[in-house]
Amino acid sequence: MTTRDFAIVGGDKRNIALAEMLFRQGHKIKLYGFTNYEQEIPMKCKNLHETINNAEYIIGPIPCTHNSGVLNAPFHNELILCEDLFKLIKPSQTLLAGYIKPEVSDLAAKHNVKMIDMLHREELLVLNAIPTAEGAIKIAIEETDITLHGNNMLVIGYGRIGSILCKMLSGIGARVVAVINSPHKLAMANSCGYGAVHFDDLDMYLHEADIIFNTVPKILLDRRNMSNIRKNTLIVDLASPPYGVDVEASRDYGLKVLFTNSLPGKIAPVTTAGYILDTINNIIGEGASYER
Repeated sequence: MTTRDFAIVGGDKRNIALAEMLFRQGHKIKLYGFTNYEQEIPMKCKNLHETINNAEYIIGPIPCTHNSGVLNAPFHNELILCEDLFKLIKPSQTLLAGYIKPEVSDLAAKHNVKMIDMLHREELLVLNAIPTAEGAIKIAIEETDITLHGNNMLVIGYGRIGSILCKMLSGIGARVVAVINSPHKLAMANSCGYGAVHFDDLDMYLHEADIIFNTVPKILLDRRNMSNIRKNTLIVDLASPPYGVDVEASRDYGLKVLFTNSLPGKIAPVTTAGYILDTINNIIGEGASYER
């Protein structure tokens, strides 16, 4: 295996675990953005320039930013501005991160930074669906006073996350209904033994649900149909912005809605770091490059 120089800037426990995995593979690792991490990290550097100067690949967070122009660095006590990082990156270097917002991509392009969004990689999206589904189930167990076994679970969407979540819920004995907008996926869900209904019929099934899981990034639960949802029904929204629940309407109806984010990093940072490592190795092996 070729020994490479990596820099890791910002991120959560996934990036810490990733650094350890890369180090065990024999690579050279430097980190920045972890001043508040509870354990000592021998690979930490004091400034950005020292961290990335000799790196072939710079690994950023997933998601890349929380606030516009500020790198996602929950273990750091100072803001790390994307522009400060981009100014230091050389044309020969590649920045890898995830969920890169358009304004961040535009800023990277302005500074001629080669930037790859790892969440455009299908292998990472598929594997990330596993800890996301497990995290959703964990939340549902913790936030309700019922078992999932024997109760009614409504899963809106049957993509990567929705299909895995339906499988897991069914496996623990829940009664699962998947809400789907594709004839092909309706057939797939039926073949797996779940209830399967079209998006157009969603409203008819809301009243029966003990827990609703949404995976679709489109407002499907709003004032028009929230009166059909029982007050003790938990709604777990797993979608990315704009999510799937009208927040103001849910408050007016007194519904309990939990919006989740970065579940893979919270539920299984070590496993997820392994997924990221495999994706990085694939990108390097392919010589992959995405449009900025």
